[in-house]
Amino acid sequence: MSDLLTARALTMRFGGLTAVDAVDFTIPPAQVISLIGPNGAGKTTFFNMLTGLYHPTEGEVTFMGQDVFGAPPHVIAKLGMSRTFQNIRLFREMSVVDNVLVGMHVRLRGGLMATLLNLPSFRREEAAAVTDARELLRMVGLHDRHNELAGNLPYGDQRRLEIARALASRPGVLLLDEPAAGMNGNEGESLAQLIMDIPGLTGAAVLLIEHEMKLVMRVSQRVTVLNYGSKIAEGSPEQIRADPAVIEAYLGSDSGTVAAPPAQIVSPPPPPTAAGSFAGTGT
Repeated sequence: MSDLLTARALTMRFGGLTAVDAVDFTIPPAQVISLIGPNGAGKTTFFNMLTGLYHPTEGEVTFMGQDVFGAPPHVIAKLGMSRTFQNIRLFREMSVVDNVLVGMHVRLRGGLMATLLNLPSFRREEAAAVTDARELLRMVGLHDRHNELAGNLPYGDQRRLEIARALASRPGVLLLDEPAAGMNGNEGESLAQLIMDIPGLTGAAVLLIEHEMKLVMRVSQRVTVLNYGSKIAEGSPEQIRADPAVIEAYLGSDSGTVAAPPAQIVSPPPPPTAAGSFAGTGT
């Protein structure tokens, strides 16, 4: 089967600063692919380009057989791409199950009139959506908490709820931006198992940004490494562990000094305004 997503020479510049530099990237079906790199490597910028929050400066992006270069987020989401963010973005005053139902909106077919008139077709679709939402909550381990307020959940459970909400749109590709951030060891172990289970349970491929290398190496079929916006390595976890360029990017050069960035990248990019509050913190 062909790749779900193909990016060619994808580039993002903020003024004179190149945040992502001519990166080629593919996502095959039903696999867990990880994107790693030091802070400032361009990982979240890359996510934001794929999901339409940033308009790439140059390159090509094909998703589900369609050209989506520069397409807005709602178009890309409808085609089957969903994501979480570094910072938790739940509707804290809504119930757990209602948060998941919000994620289903893009797939529901009921029209305005059916909703306003409470027609049987609307009631059937609503009942089916609630059933699906509860099944997703069971999958992520929150089956006994669907009526609680999302803001009252422990931190690790809020992360799981975000994943359930992202899966509610039935994506072909699920992008997870540092889902293990702030989790303790037991929570991270449980999360790793969930990430590995997602392709088999839902059919979705997973693209993961994560700094927790133990988790990355456990769950991934392929790992891509960015450093200062450029792809420096790609391969299996075993290949990445042994790659000299990756070791240098994380640990510094053989001389014991940290490797310097390319001359054109000496400071972080100014925060772009087009994506507003949805841009995340940027890595």
